[in-house]
Amino acid sequence: MKLVFLASSFSIVWYMKRHKIVRRTYDKDHDTFRHYVLVLPCLLLALLINEKFTFREVMWAFSIYLEAVAIFPQLVLLQRTRNIDNLTGQYVFFLG
Repeated sequence: MKLVFLASSFSIVWYMKRHKIVRRTYDKDHDTFRHYVLVLPCLLLALLINEKFTFREVMWAFSIYLEAVAIFPQLVLLQRTRNIDNLTGQYVFFLG
């Protein structure tokens, strides 16, 4: 099951990077969110707050904390573009 998850994740990332139509929709000018602002605090929290201090447990805690704040770059991008249609706004609202 993990192999299916990894393969599908890899194929989605590959598709987003290589497919011409999808690649054209990326707006580099508005996507300037500094991801380390989210990644570093999540990593520090994972190192400090976990059940057992093992690599696997720390990485699991890191993934949980990072998943909780993963919507922030999308919210910042929507705020900067000011082009929010009804469906996109509802989708992001229900994700958060």
